[in-house]
Amino acid sequence: MDTLIFISLFIIVLHVKAQANSYSPINCANASDLNTQFPFRLHEFQPHCKQNRTIIHFPSYGDLVIKSISYDLKKLELIDPKNCVPEVFLNLNLTNTPFSYYYMLKEYQYLNCSAEISSSFLQVPCLSGIGHHVYVVETSFIVPDFCNHVKTVGIPFSYSPFLSDNTFGLGLTWNLANSHEDSVATGQFKGINEIANDKALGCIILFMFIVVMLLKLSQYSKRVEEKVNQKEPHVDVILGNYEALDKIEIKN
Repeated sequence: MDTLIFISLFIIVLHVKAQANSYSPINCANASDLNTQFPFRLHEFQPHCKQNRTIIHFPSYGDLVIKSISYDLKKLELIDPKNCVPEVFLNLNLTNTPFSYYYMLKEYQYLNCSAEISSSFLQVPCLSGIGHHVYVVETSFIVPDFCNHVKTVGIPFSYSPFLSDNTFGLGLTWNLANSHEDSVATGQFKGINEIANDKALGCIILFMFIVVMLLKLSQYSKRVEEKVNQKEPHVDVILGNYEALDKIEIKN
């Protein structure tokens, strides 16, 4: 009985430990260790190493570099390897992901103009070229005839020189309620609720519980039978005593 309980606990510990190992830090060459917990272990957002950098892939845009992760602030800081943060804002779709922008959003419109608007408006260098000039302006801006409206998107910031070097702007946060997996992990080891939601572990625990209860029931039945046998004389003993009494001669 004790051995069975020990084996059950051993299986459970191994299972939990195996799950915890999947949250071990990732070290991409010269990059510092990144403790990639939930939601960065979801299949579609599995971090990986690429050119000595920790990468996370977004289907709507492509690869982004993980600069830092703060689980206290629930903040993910990213760097665009293409060096064009405004392009990320334009194309990155966070719908159906656990992520959203860390900073408050405001709607801005992207314009593609055949000529420069004016010196007071800063065009986006990484999206502009000869014969076309891309601007990010507020939605109240009246679009000139020589400009085409590209897209209106909710983003944290309009274009500024501070965004050109990728040091500011690409901050994301996450919400567990929006994820596609039942997970509440916030540390290296899974929480109790997530372990309870683990189907494989749940089946193991249920099976071992049933086995233990059956063994206990069996032992209980044996103890009851032994007590009954102790209280009630055996039939052979009673017959033996009767035969002995029958042989006794009664003297007058």
